[in-house]
Amino acid sequence: MDNRGEDRKDFARRSFRKDGERGEGRRQERSEHFRPRREQRGDDERREGRRDFKKDGFRPRTDRGFSKNRDLGALMDLDNDILHLVVRRAQMLARLRSGGRLAPETEKTLRTAWENKAARLARDNRLSRDLFMLLQSIEPMTRMEEEQGYYNLSPNGEEVDIRIPAPSDTVAARCWLAVAAASGKETRIRRVPLTDAVVSGVKALNQIGGQLWWEENGDVQSRGGKGLVRNMDKVIHIGDDAFNLWLVIALCIGMPARLKLTGDSSLRFLDIAPLRHFLPQLGVRLTNVIPSQDGLPVRMECSGLMPREVRLADDLPEDFVAALVLASPFWETSCRLTLPEREPRLLPLVLDVLSGCGMNVSRNGREIVVERGEIVVPAEPVVPMDACVAATVLMLPGFNGGHAVLEGVWGGNTTSALAEKILRGAGLNVKYGSHEVECTGKERETSAPAPEIMQAVLERCPELLPLCTVIMAAAAHEGAKVTLPELSEEERHLVTAFLARCGVEEKDNVLAPVEETVPGSWVAPSAQWAMAYALGAFLKPNLHLSNPGVMTGLFPAFWNIYNTLPRPELKRKAEQETEDAKPARRRVIAHGVYGELPPEPATGDDF
Repeated sequence: MDNRGEDRKDFARRSFRKDGERGEGRRQERSEHFRPRREQRGDDERREGRRDFKKDGFRPRTDRGFSKNRDLGALMDLDNDILHLVVRRAQMLARLRSGGRLAPETEKTLRTAWENKAARLARDNRLSRDLFMLLQSIEPMTRMEEEQGYYNLSPNGEEVDIRIPAPSDTVAARCWLAVAAASGKETRIRRVPLTDAVVSGVKALNQIGGQLWWEENGDVQSRGGKGLVRNMDKVIHIGDDAFNLWLVIALCIGMPARLKLTGDSSLRFLDIAPLRHFLPQLGVRLTNVIPSQDGLPVRMECSGLMPREVRLADDLPEDFVAALVLASPFWETSCRLTLPEREPRLLPLVLDVLSGCGMNVSRNGREIVVERGEIVVPAEPVVPMDACVAATVLMLPGFNGGHAVLEGVWGGNTTSALAEKILRGAGLNVKYGSHEVECTGKERETSAPAPEIMQAVLERCPELLPLCTVIMAAAAHEGAKVTLPELSEEERHLVTAFLARCGVEEKDNVLAPVEETVPGSWVAPSAQWAMAYALGAFLKPNLHLSNPGVMTGLFPAFWNIYNTLPRPELKRKAEQETEDAKPARRRVIAHGVYGELPPEPATGDDF
C-alpha cells in the first residue's frame, strides 16, 4: 500500500527542534528505520552478484529552478535502480534455466503473473508483453567479460598484403544444403563460416530427414539419405536465424506433419502473423503456443494437400517467399506460384540453385512453376563469397595502401553489385580473376557513396550501411563535402553515434572532422557494424569495442585477420606454436616383473 501521503502528513505535524536536537534526532531516526533494510538488501545483492552501476553525479542546471533539477536527478537515480533490478532478475532467471532453456511451465507462471500485474502499466497490452519478452532475453555479462572491459582496436599502419580464401555466403550455402537434405543427395560445400545460424540450420535440416555434418575447417557435407521424412511429429529447434525457420516451414508444408517449432529469444519478436493468415491456403495451420504472441514457439499442422495455384500475399516476408520457391520441387504435387509485387532479393540465388540441380524453371512475369524431375546436386557446388565480409576486407587497402586478394567467386546478386559500386566509388581499383578478386590501392581521393547507391542500400541491402558510413567518415577526414542521406530516426541515431566515435560530427548539414573523441567503449549492434568500427580505427586509432564476440555470428575469423595485418593469417599463431611444440606421443612397453604384455590392438580399437 502506498503511504507516501501519510508520510507527508506526519512531516507537516512534526515540530521543529533546535539545531543540535534536530541533527541528533535525524541520525537516530535513520539508524532505527533504515539500517535493517540496507543490511538485508546488501546480503541479497551479494548473493545475486550485485553489479555496480555508478550514479552520475552530474545534475544539469536549468532556468526553471531547483524543482526541475531535483526531479531530473531523481529520475536518473531511478534508472540506476532499475538497472540493478534488471541484472538481478537476469541472474536469478539464469539459475532456473536448464541447458540454457527455461521450462515451459516456469515461463508460463512468470508470464501469467506479469500480465496480471502489468495491466496498470499501459492500456496497450502489447507494450507490457514486449517488455516481458525483452526482460526474458537479457543476458548480463559475466565477471570475466566485465573485467576485460573492452577490445582495443589499434591497426598496424603498414601497407597490407592480403591473400586469403574468402568465406562462402552462408545463405547460399544453406540453400544448397537444404536441397541436398530434402533430396537425399551427396554434396560438399567448402569454406563455410561455422556461425550459429549455419550450425543450427544443419541441425534443423537433420531433424527433417537430412544427413549433414560439418568439419572444423568449414567444410559441410551431405551424406545422402532418404530425403524428407513424412508424418513427422516432433519438436524442432531453429536457433536464432529467421531464414532457418523459413526453410523448415517451406520444406514441411508439402507433406503430412505435426511439428512444434522453437527458437532462441530473438525469434520471439518475429512477426509471423502474415504466415498464420496465409498458410491455410496451403492446407497448413499455424498457431502460437503463447497466446497473443506473434513469434516462436509455434505449432504447425500440415495436411500435405497442396493446391494447383497459389497467389503469394504481399505482406509475406520476402525471404520466406524465396524459401517457398526453393522448396516447391519437393512438394507432392506441382504448384504454380504467383509472386508478390516486390520481388524477393534472394530469388536470383534460389533460381541459380535450382538450375544448378538440373531443375527446369518456367517463369511468365510473376508466375513461377518448377517442373518436377530428377534432382542432381553437384558434388561441390560453386558458392559465392559473402559480399559484405569480402567488401570490408577489400576496403583495407583504401586506408593503408597495398593490395588484397580473396580466393573465391564473386557473386552476381544485388548485394555483390552494390558492394562493387561502393568500393569503386571509394577510389579503389577492383579486378576480377577466374577464381579470385583483387583490390589495390586508391586511384583517387575517397568519395562518399552516391545518393542513388545509398538509396539502393537502404531499400535492398541495409547490411552494407555500416561500410557506407565508415567511407563517409573517411571522405570527411580527407576534406570532402559529405552530407547524410535521408534516414529513419533509428538509423540516423546509430549513424551519428558511429561517426562521433570516428571523429566526425554533423555541422550545418555537412560532416566535418573534430579533434574530440567520445570517451568509453562502443557496443556494436551487429557484426557488420563491428567490422566497420574496425575500419574506423584507421581514422581514429585505439577505438574501444565492448562486444567483439558479435563477429561469431557472421565471420569468426575476422579478428584473426585484423590482428595479424599487414599479412593476415586465418589461424592464430599461438595455436600453431602449440601444435608444433607438442611432442610426439611415446609408447612405453613394460617388461621385467610385469612379464610380457598381450599384443596391442589395431589403431582405432583401443577404446
